[in-house]
Amino acid sequence: MMKLFTAALFCALTLAGPALHAGAFRFFGLSSEGRAPELLAAMKKDLENGNCAEVAAGSEALFGEKPFAETKMQAYKYLGQCYELQELPDKAISVYKLCRGLYPEEKFFPARLAAIYLKAGFYSTAAPLFKEVLGGRSDNIEANAGLGRCYAEIGFLERAKEYYAKAIILGDFKDQGLLKEYAWWMIRKRDWGEAELILARALERDPGDAGLYAALARIAAGKGDYASAAARLSQALERRPGDRGYTLERALVLLLSGDAGAAEAAAGSFLKDPAHKDPLASLIKGLALYRKGNLAAARPLLAAAGEEEGSFTARLAGALLAELEKGSKRKE
Repeated sequence: MMKLFTAALFCALTLAGPALHAGAFRFFGLSSEGRAPELLAAMKKDLENGNCAEVAAGSEALFGEKPFAETKMQAYKYLGQCYELQELPDKAISVYKLCRGLYPEEKFFPARLAAIYLKAGFYSTAAPLFKEVLGGRSDNIEANAGLGRCYAEIGFLERAKEYYAKAIILGDFKDQGLLKEYAWWMIRKRDWGEAELILARALERDPGDAGLYAALARIAAGKGDYASAAARLSQALERRPGDRGYTLERALVLLLSGDAGAAEAAAGSFLKDPAHKDPLASLIKGLALYRKGNLAAARPLLAAAGEEEGSFTARLAGALLAELEKGSKRKE
């Protein structure tokens, strides 16, 4: 009876042809991977421990065992990930490109290729790969965020907004880093409403983050509300007292709001030591004095700001000094 059953089974397998899934052979015990499962388990453990040399050696041994397709695919995943850990992107790319062709339905490989290209700054190459991943599953948070980053870096901020928003919503607004990143791009886009909405969510999660108040200050300044911008920067300074960047940024918005005296005092706090040079503080104090009409006191400060050749600060200081010189000549 057993012989008859086995013969019938072989006939059925023959009729089914090569398209029959390997799982059927495993189920009936008619084929074996040899040591492949054992080697794959060892590769996984070595990957977790960062033993990439062992992962590479294990992959060679495993491929020699004629493993089933999914076992071989998993081995390639471990091998590619190890190359990434070793910061060997070219080798990882070779593995993932090969597997993208061998296993077109498996989205792990285009996802890893996209991540590598994104990290390397090849945004136009990474974008279609992220799209490929999303074609298989549109709720993939990493792919949505990755595509948003690509579009933002390329300069397509409206498209970036769509994918950043999807990633944030899918993640239930829990990724603080992504919230801040998205808000920064929306400030660049001058989409004040969206940036404020995202920063409000971020503040709910971390009200002690000084950078969030500074970002809100930039939104206020972008709207022309310099008094509110100064207030937001004061909140940032409460959380990070004495921070040079926030103090000088606050001095600038105070100057823009018309409070030249407060701007002069804030910038001057970084110029008390004559031996310490601070071109930006010199520029802001010089601008404040210029605004107050004290041109004689403004000139040396603007000259000091111009010493940092090639910088934006130096160019702006140089332009103001040139304007002052023209004014002096006209009076003569």
